Amino acid sequence: SKIRRAGYMIFVTVGTEKFSFDRLLKAIDHALDQGVIKEEVIAQSGYSSYVPRHFRGENFIGFDQMKKNIEEANVVVSHAGIGSTLLCLSLGKIPILFPRFKKWGEHLDDHQSDFSRKIDTVGKVLVAYDEKQLIDYVIHYQDRIAALKKFSMSKTKSDLVLYLEKMVTRK
Repeated sequence: SKIRRAGYMIFVTVGTEKFSFDRLLKAIDHALDQGVIKEEVIAQSGYSSYVPRHFRGENFIGFDQMKKNIEEANVVVSHAGIGSTLLCLSLGKIPILFPRFKKWGEHLDDHQSDFSRKIDTVGKVLVAYDEKQLIDYVIHYQDRIAALKKFSMSKTKSDLVLYLEKMVTRK
């Protein structure tokens, strides 16, 4: 039995689309198996066929339970669905997004990676494009979000300064 950090929970959601997202679940399970992730993990696994060995989950949960899991989690790992992303942000969470890719049969197109690239520039989420980066973000989550918040604040501040400068020079 692996030692878990008490009170620290990672919530993984793959959404409710009729596509498997085994790659995400396997990456988390493998990191738990290797002892790289030591926290409790629970998941909403949707239509995925992979059955995790080192964490528990349900295929589908109600909206209230979804909100509760996101609120209680220290880290939220999510497919890059717009609905899941907006829910996390509305609940004050900075999610780690892991987009699905068409080439692996995870979706019909690459809209999740397109969405991820766009929202990544805003500085409100972490986006992992492969399994190694995903696990790195999970392990170093607090450091990553601290850096993200600095970037986000400086970006917002500089955007505001540029806007105000434009307004002043127009007079």
